[in-house]
Amino acid sequence: MKNIDTTAQSGTDLFALGQQRLEWLQTRQQVLAGNIANANTPGYAAQDVTPFSATLSQFDIAPTTTQSGHIGSTTSHPAVQRIDTEESLDHNGIALDQQMEKVAEVNDQQHFTVNLYGKYMAMFQTVLGK
Repeated sequence: MKNIDTTAQSGTDLFALGQQRLEWLQTRQQVLAGNIANANTPGYAAQDVTPFSATLSQFDIAPTTTQSGHIGSTTSHPAVQRIDTEESLDHNGIALDQQMEKVAEVNDQQHFTVNLYGKYMAMFQTVLGK
């Protein structure tokens, strides 16, 4: 994923955040498709990417810690990682119903991100009088 340039003066670049989110969703979609394609491959282990919340650590956003036990995010790039699952009869860790559910979730998130990006663009067009 690309590095995002943010400064204290400009705050969070929502266009870059939207782009990062869509790139992350695309990566996740590819990983899930690979899981489904290998559903009958003996010994294949299910994979997924690191949560998108790790990408948010690149932005100029500092969460407020109200208690000493709060935990912050430390990773900055999505990485494909193996998921611990139960072994199936094919001796792999792919449960098609779970993978298809994740694919549907990614699809919903892509639609939401594109709609949000469109609303943000519409705000700019309104301000510019277009």
